[in-house]
Amino acid sequence: MTMKSVTVIVPIYNVEKYLRACFDSLLRQTSGDFEILAVDDGSPDGCAGIMDEYEKAHPDMIRTIHKENGGYGSALSEALQVIRTPYFLVCDPDDTLEPQAVEKLLTLARTGDADITIGAKYFVYEDSDEKVYDSAYNRAYVTLVPNNLYRKNTMAFNDLFFVDPSPHAKLYRTDSAKNLKFPRKVGYTDNLLFYLSLLKAKTAVYTDEPLANYLINRTGNSMQDVSFKAMNGEIDVFLSILNQSAYISGVPNIFYYRMFEAFKYMLYKTRSMNCGEQEYADTLDHLEVFLKQLLPKGRSIRSYYARYTKNGIVERVRDDCLMNRHLERRTYADMKRKMCEAYRGNRA
Repeated sequence: MTMKSVTVIVPIYNVEKYLRACFDSLLRQTSGDFEILAVDDGSPDGCAGIMDEYEKAHPDMIRTIHKENGGYGSALSEALQVIRTPYFLVCDPDDTLEPQAVEKLLTLARTGDADITIGAKYFVYEDSDEKVYDSAYNRAYVTLVPNNLYRKNTMAFNDLFFVDPSPHAKLYRTDSAKNLKFPRKVGYTDNLLFYLSLLKAKTAVYTDEPLANYLINRTGNSMQDVSFKAMNGEIDVFLSILNQSAYISGVPNIFYYRMFEAFKYMLYKTRSMNCGEQEYADTLDHLEVFLKQLLPKGRSIRSYYARYTKNGIVERVRDDCLMNRHLERRTYADMKRKMCEAYRGNRA
């Protein structure tokens, strides 16, 4: 069999309703220079049977792995240990790719010798034909140039840290991700894949052509889970990102600013948790562990924060204290007390 250039990894768990549409979109690709690696993460529904059916019908295109449940990250980790192609992309099983996705991403990657190639996407919805364009980055802060080759250690490359870290329409050079460590039994590991791969990348390319269809309102989507387990799993993922970034050279300070913004996002998200009061307090303590690891970069974070923040004066002052190693402990303790009181009041 001729060696392919791209592996499309499909990590599968409890998505029987959507899996055929995902596979069919991959089989309709205009490029034939790829293979599909479907990883069954111990799915309890009929996914395993669908996978075997498609593998039997398309043995030259589809390989399958059946494993015990270990979470999204474990599926990616197992796939990365066995893929043989120089590039890979991840297609979640409840999403689909546009027909030209693989061909477009691969062409751009080869043209620029890019370590990461990033495409725009559509938001799609259950029981609706509506498709909403998404540029795949935060246009309130930066403007990416389509088909431009972004090189590490430039100001322009730093703009890529405002890209949505979701896996949609992102082609990675396989070697850059081989040694990543993914936490088990948690979601949000696509954040780890993107941020650490971007830190390792020397070059990247962006296209504003929408190449993936992201189903954002699926019932059971992990993005909607704010349980105690899910919330603390998300914190663990970002702790792992920080820990692994310590082994990468040339980490830009904007990365630490983006990690602080991730802290803020998770902090606000805790308000929606459905758990006991002690579990809520424990989650805030867990989140402070992440914050404390950022404190050595506090001065650099404050510099970027001043440039990008749109917060009001009260929140700016509080955040400035949170990024100060001499003031963080007292500031966070006061904030935690108020948040726990509010949480208790909302549950009363």
